[in-house]
Amino acid sequence: MADAKLSDIVEEVSSEDGVRTVKVEITHKHEDRSSATTWAIAIGVVLILGIGLFYIADNSDGLLPGEDSVVGNCADGIDNDNDNLVDQNDPGCRPNGVYDKESFESTS
Repeated sequence: MADAKLSDIVEEVSSEDGVRTVKVEITHKHEDRSSATTWAIAIGVVLILGIGLFYIADNSDGLLPGEDSVVGNCADGIDNDNDNLVDQNDPGCRPNGVYDKESFESTS
């Protein structure tokens, strides 16, 4: 589209008592593409959130109570499967023939 001349967009509405009133029509067309600034802000926000999540994950000691190193019940000192054998002596805590304190006592 060719640029409009000022005389094409300015319309004289009235002229009274030495006061000239004009009407100006301005049309702005916004294109459907995002600016580089918008993308930079979005990437910055994502990076800050990601760094925050990594920080929380690395420093989460004390947020939740309990022992994080033991998952199963083979290190609790209790005969959980009622076979009169406790943890290290229980074959249920030796899934591959080797004692695993993170395993669960179960009958083999």
